[in-house]
Amino acid sequence: SERAALVFTDIQGSTATWEACPGGMKEGLQVHNQAIRDCIAGHNGHEVKTIGDAFMVAFESTSDAVWFGLSVQERLVKSVWPEELLDTVDHCSWDAEGPWCGLRVRVGVHCGDVSLQLNNLTGRYDYFGNTVNKAARMEGACVGGAVAVTPEVME
Repeated sequence: SERAALVFTDIQGSTATWEACPGGMKEGLQVHNQAIRDCIAGHNGHEVKTIGDAFMVAFESTSDAVWFGLSVQERLVKSVWPEELLDTVDHCSWDAEGPWCGLRVRVGVHCGDVSLQLNNLTGRYDYFGNTVNKAARMEGACVGGAVAVTPEVME
């Protein structure tokens, strides 16, 4: 058993966006994936896996995990998005926080003990245990544009 900070990300409303705007979503997903991967590299993270448009990322440092999440949100706000995507509902708006354009991504962070298991097919490690479950639940509990952390992350 080892300690790690785990982060899950997921695009809010991606299924509906794929249906309404497949071309814009395809281009938007490339923008999203590049932003996520650049932020992983910039904060000493390890891309564990992707499932559709969701990422699972591991960090040795809890502060790196939190800064990663904040950096992702900042990078996405500043990204250039396909016009076709921006023309769809919920991808370009003005709210109390100011203008928002592009894909909205939920980010959940939790830290704790994990079990590592080598995937013989990919040669990469996967993470298992309650820490994984809590990080995934934090992502699911927040809204796009937010970074949700557990009390353990705050300690």
